[in-house]
Amino acid sequence: MIAIRTILCPVDFSAASARQVDLAANLCRAFQAQLVLHHNLPSLAPGAGVGWMWAADHPPMSEETVRERLAALAGTRPGLKVETKITRGPTLPAVLAVSGSAAADLVVLSTHNAPAEEHASVTERVLEQTQRSVLVLHDTAAEHNALTFDLSSGHRQVTIVPTDLTPESGEAVDFAFELARTLPLDVHLLHLLPRGRPVPFDHDHDHERAVANAERQMQALVPRDCAAFSSVHVREGDPAHGILQVAIELAAACIIMGEHTRAPLRRLLSRDTSRAVLHQAPCPVWYVPGQRT
Repeated sequence: MIAIRTILCPVDFSAASARQVDLAANLCRAFQAQLVLHHNLPSLAPGAGVGWMWAADHPPMSEETVRERLAALAGTRPGLKVETKITRGPTLPAVLAVSGSAAADLVVLSTHNAPAEEHASVTERVLEQTQRSVLVLHDTAAEHNALTFDLSSGHRQVTIVPTDLTPESGEAVDFAFELARTLPLDVHLLHLLPRGRPVPFDHDHDHERAVANAERQMQALVPRDCAAFSSVHVREGDPAHGILQVAIELAAACIIMGEHTRAPLRRLLSRDTSRAVLHQAPCPVWYVPGQRT
């Protein structure tokens, strides 16, 4: 079973913060976990270096103001154990340090959909350097379907889980099924076949055989007790585009995928795929840490 005991939620008090904290709080209720609300006071001028946890219309805040706003956020979550943290300095080391000191099992972040050209976003750098699960939300206008994790409604939400059928991607697949045993999620496994691969014989026959083989391998990944809320899909083409397209077609509320940015895997779990999905996904993305080399 998944053990989520502590969830870290770094906030910048932007419009996205309330939705970010709501989602983290729902997960805390589902797993009876503690919520840690964190705000970092930057040591540099606002906007210098990164495009996350800062907005152009946010004036600098005093530590007293931050403390009051964190307390207000905590006070609107009755029945939860909530701790607040304030740090000062560069954002990335602060987030990593607090996630370590709090022993966070999950970090819930908000990010903008537009990729940073001059500086890697803090979200990307957290993904590169942490070995914790990271759930990333986007701007409200960019996410077509809300991820709620509302256990009382009985409504199941669609989750896309890309896999290249390697042992490394199996960690995200296993995690998704464990998550679906607690949360109302329908798990849709997705495999992307490379387009234009030369074949020695009839192309149509070879394609059908490749699809059938991939479907068979994915079906073998589905635990028996999860079969009722699981499906498998095989598509052909670019991994990032394929993941995003299926997420739109199925009105996905979440994408769960492995994060292996230090040791990129061929095709599906490469850093380019991970970053493209991060910035263009129409729904939150839950990154599951894998082997790091």
